[in-house]
Amino acid sequence: MVTVETLRLLADIGFMATSNGMSGQAKSIFKAIGHIRPNSVLPHIGMALNHLNLNQFQDALDVLEKKALKIEPDNPTVRAFIGMSLMLMGRNSESEKFLTPLTSSDDPLAANLAENLLQELKHHADKKSAPPKAPH
Repeated sequence: MVTVETLRLLADIGFMATSNGMSGQAKSIFKAIGHIRPNSVLPHIGMALNHLNLNQFQDALDVLEKKALKIEPDNPTVRAFIGMSLMLMGRNSESEKFLTPLTSSDDPLAANLAENLLQELKHHADKKSAPPKAPH
């Protein structure tokens, strides 16, 4: 039997792999974790992050909505990554609806991620609403 610590280590390696352009290796790791722990959202979050790193935003959203949410519909980390996926797809108002309630989450990772993403949304909205600068 694989211990929780080993699974966390494997997940960390998978997250490092996807962050360093090793998409195939990350996919294999998260797929293996999914076989070991089929009722865990962790491999789905990892696969979604892998898709995000490949600019496959709809694929990330599909994994999160169709797989992770079915396992844990109220998981704040899953919901934060859904908000991120929506934001990256330009679906900002939907993203904001997902992220805003998470800022008061008991999950510090989800709350922090939601706050940062909401700041990014606000920053982009401010840039769009600012009047164009006059040429010099």
